[in-house]
Amino acid sequence: MDYQNCLLLILLLPFISAFLGYIIGKKNENYRDVLNIISTGIELVFVSMLFNKATHGGIDVFIPDIMGIGLYLKLDVFRYIFVWITSFVWFLISIYSNQYLIRYKNRNRYYAFFMLTLGSTIGIFLSENLLNLFTFFEIMSFTSYILVIHDEDKYAHEAGRSYLSMAVACGLVLLLGLFILYDYTATLNITQLPKAMEGLGNIRYLVSVFFIIGFGVKAAMFPLHIWLPKAHPAAPTPASAILSGILVKAGVFGIIITVNIMMESDMTLSIIIIVLGFINMFVGGFLAMFQRNVKRILAYSSMSQIGYIFVGIGLVGILGDHKAFAVYGTLYHIINHALFKVLLFLIAGIVYMVLHDLSINIVRGFGKHKKRLRLLFIVGMFAITGIPGFNGFISKNLIHEALIEAMHIYHNPWLTFANVIFTISSAFTVAYLLKIFVSLFIEQNEKYTGQYKKYIKKRAILPMVILSIVIIYIGIRPYKIFNMLKGVLPLFDVSHDITPHFYSFEIIKGTIITTLLGVVIYIGFIKRYLWKAMDNGEKIYVNPSLKWPSLEKNIYKPLIKITFESSSLVFHIIDKAVITVVKRITDFMKKISEMEIGTGKHREQFKQRMNSKAVVLASKTDEINGYVEHEVSSISDIMLRVRGNLNSLTYSIFIFAIMLIVALVVMVF
Repeated sequence: MDYQNCLLLILLLPFISAFLGYIIGKKNENYRDVLNIISTGIELVFVSMLFNKATHGGIDVFIPDIMGIGLYLKLDVFRYIFVWITSFVWFLISIYSNQYLIRYKNRNRYYAFFMLTLGSTIGIFLSENLLNLFTFFEIMSFTSYILVIHDEDKYAHEAGRSYLSMAVACGLVLLLGLFILYDYTATLNITQLPKAMEGLGNIRYLVSVFFIIGFGVKAAMFPLHIWLPKAHPAAPTPASAILSGILVKAGVFGIIITVNIMMESDMTLSIIIIVLGFINMFVGGFLAMFQRNVKRILAYSSMSQIGYIFVGIGLVGILGDHKAFAVYGTLYHIINHALFKVLLFLIAGIVYMVLHDLSINIVRGFGKHKKRLRLLFIVGMFAITGIPGFNGFISKNLIHEALIEAMHIYHNPWLTFANVIFTISSAFTVAYLLKIFVSLFIEQNEKYTGQYKKYIKKRAILPMVILSIVIIYIGIRPYKIFNMLKGVLPLFDVSHDITPHFYSFEIIKGTIITTLLGVVIYIGFIKRYLWKAMDNGEKIYVNPSLKWPSLEKNIYKPLIKITFESSSLVFHIIDKAVITVVKRITDFMKKISEMEIGTGKHREQFKQRMNSKAVVLASKTDEINGYVEHEVSSISDIMLRVRGNLNSLTYSIFIFAIMLIVALVVMVF
């Protein structure tokens, strides 16, 4: 088997399918749908076939003369985790989309960009060169933007603007980091960078911060998460599922590359990532409890769950020789989050597909008599809350064990406080999932008695059943995943392996306490303060957080406006100074060109004495005057061009200033 050609096929197949599908879809949409399912299925098969090779030596492909420095692809066991879960989820969502989008407009455009997004995502995970990775990263931003605005209504376009503006701005920050890195190291190959960065001094921290900002926006890292709660409700559910389950992992992948590989788990960066991780966990879970739209709840839930992964990434850095729990937990939760979050989004999509609404005040009671849908939701809910027997229980407890180990090593009160935040954030997860479950599947609503069953087709249920089976299987048999993850340990410099005991009394007790605390928060806070009676006696959920200050409206937009106005004033002064200099130089040169050579009296005397040469001299004088005038004109043109170039430079500096200020704000807060 030619593994290199197989790797290229994995990368190119989605792009080829996107263009073929678009052409075929113009004539026959059924053939296009079949093509997409077959293409994603072939993708999954070929990725699965590469498992043994990826875990035993890996695959490298280098194609010169692409992007200036060549296209460098690599598949090892670390990258394989991301590539396999991406191809697996995409295949299931392709089947699901066939039912979900049946009444949507612009389906042909959607599927084309759906496949292009798959190709660019695979490209990110396979890239061994950071310039290649950046290129695929930006392609993914633009192709997924089309998915976000697919409905083309006012809300979708507003969400798209937030998504694209954050992606482009932070992409520029990432590009700036690449420029600095290449200038100092003369390489962008990931395997060469750890050694190359050792002698950079503090400049490596500047590069790392730029990288964390650039990747952090896609990973929904606080405070760069503002696009997430807008984009998920706006996008069609299949797009929301890949945004939450897969595309955020592209940002996570970049942060792992930056912190754990390039910077070799630097202590300072690891502490920063841990702090940001706990903020993500707490803020995401807290805000999720207030929301009334099911997809918005799940969006903030994704922010919270990514926080667990950030904490794991940071713990890898601070635990030194005891990092095995953190490595296993982080990578395991990357897989688990993709599975249970996609499942929950697909269930929400079933509700929206039937009712065209996801407000729990409107859809409550919809699943009261839908046993299969309720059972599937229970699987997703138990997985994300970490109930024993489900996959989330394994990864969350691995990360928690790593945190406890850090507490024993450092005896730092901040780590004890972090453990409290971990428990409270996990309880928030129980509370907001109970809010959805009780509203959707327990409350009685006679208008949803069961007459909608005919709209729920088997091809929409099948992907959710498969996801549920996988969730339970790897929850009961976690060592199947452990055996795959062992190949990653050398990359993270893990000196010794572990054999964890998941179902000990202490771990089960901790899970029970967290679950009960979540139930208390649901009853004592959500049901008491967020479930209000109206004047007609009907009770509905309210969202007081809508009146709270907004990062986007109250901080980012005013900050950008102030920056723009102050920068405009400064550059207006610069423009006026340039104009004044150009005008004075022009006037001076004109005066030179208009100067007379001698007075009239001397000229007549000169003509009388040298009559024969006067004509020649006069002719030469005219030529000199013409030449001077021509040069003055040329100088004026040059200065005007200089002014234009300065204006272009001005705007470039202005863009850089915005990026720098955003970076400083992120570093400060």
